Amino acid sequence: FNPASAKITFRGRNIHPGQAKGKLINSLLIANRFVGLLPGEERPECTEGYEGFYHLAGIKGDVEESILTYIIRDHHRDRFNARKEEMERLTNIINSEFGAGTAKLECHDQYYNMRERIEPVMHVVAVAFAAMEAVGVTPNVKPVRGGTDGAQLSFKGLPCPNIFTGGINFHGRYEFIPVQSMKKAMGVIIKIVEIVN
Repeated sequence: FNPASAKITFRGRNIHPGQAKGKLINSLLIANRFVGLLPGEERPECTEGYEGFYHLAGIKGDVEESILTYIIRDHHRDRFNARKEEMERLTNIINSEFGAGTAKLECHDQYYNMRERIEPVMHVVAVAFAAMEAVGVTPNVKPVRGGTDGAQLSFKGLPCPNIFTGGINFHGRYEFIPVQSMKKAMGVIIKIVEIVN
């Protein structure tokens, strides 16, 4: 995945509800309008495989100021860039509807899809496959739909393809790793060291 973090700050104007008519501007409702502009089917819970998404990760606010935090992800760099441009476009829509300066977008790339760093050195993947097969694990290639240390390491010059950990329900309340899976993962790492030495 190519991920970016986005923070959108919405400015409102608070005033006593008894005197609010024509004066109060509720930043919470403006933030809600922004959320409603994004395609509802492009959220993590509606996508899979290589499909990208907009993930609303946090909401904080009151009438005067609200902040939405998003994770923007896509496997393909051009679609990733298009998603960031869409966030900018929607911010401009909010500002045209509610006044200049109502919404402010801050968007930062976090890292990039490691595929572009791994493909030139596919022998490292072949070593991982050989190690897996040697310890009785059948390789199952599928897209990782989240961040990994391997992505950061690959872009720092150490090609580091993802291998399994055996974890289940990542980041959820019921996240766990079976001991048997951890043992298999450990066996694969040891076998990789044996193969390359």
